[in-house]
Amino acid sequence: MESIYSFPHYYEIAFSYRDIPAEVDVMEEAIAKYSKIPVNTVLELACGNSPHMLELIDRGYTYYGLDLNPTMIEFAQQKAASKNCEAKFYLADLTDFKLNEPVDFLYIMLGSLYVGNTEGLLSHFTSAEAGLKQGGLYFLDWCIDFEPLSHTVDSWVMRRGGITVNTRYTTRLHDAAEQLYEENILFTIKEKGAERTLLHKGMRRAIFPQEFMLAATKLHNFEFVGWWNDWNLQQPLGEGRGEIVRPITVLRRR
Repeated sequence: MESIYSFPHYYEIAFSYRDIPAEVDVMEEAIAKYSKIPVNTVLELACGNSPHMLELIDRGYTYYGLDLNPTMIEFAQQKAASKNCEAKFYLADLTDFKLNEPVDFLYIMLGSLYVGNTEGLLSHFTSAEAGLKQGGLYFLDWCIDFEPLSHTVDSWVMRRGGITVNTRYTTRLHDAAEQLYEENILFTIKEKGAERTLLHKGMRRAIFPQEFMLAATKLHNFEFVGWWNDWNLQQPLGEGRGEIVRPITVLRRR
């Protein structure tokens, strides 16, 4: 079965439930409160179809995107060109990348901090540390596993332009000692009376809060700013705060 990442148009529809301007508002709120430097350049890691790119460019930022998938990068480049926007892209692995010069703000969305092992996590922070200016923020969406990934099941349906994409997301434990989970993302697409399916099936290593803190703040030059629930800087995570939904985390480069 073909991969969901080979069809960026369907991928964009599947994840279009997000309110992009509102999310950029939160990113700018974090910048205003916590960044120690002015922000002009932003880099999205694992950028995929670069959903926030046009909104960020409209607000005056210079956008860079980094991804392993050339099809996704080409899609994002075409999207920028269609709006006469300039953007720069890196074809690289987020666990080992080098930029021409560090940026002012770094971010990653939808739990896309894919690492296979501890070495990959540490290597990622080494690259991120080199790629971000001192005083700049690293903004992470849903990348820390505050709850176990065992037997996660979620599904939703999105529609656009006569195309319906039904998404089903599941995980199951693969190797407890290695914190590895099998992850499946299945698209069932209905378009012009026809139906097709696309699948991502892979392994993801869970990243738990305290090992994240150790890797970022003790073994690398980041300081912890905070983590909050559901993209709301007025909802800090803590004891007894109910269900955790799309938590965001902010680090600052020392």
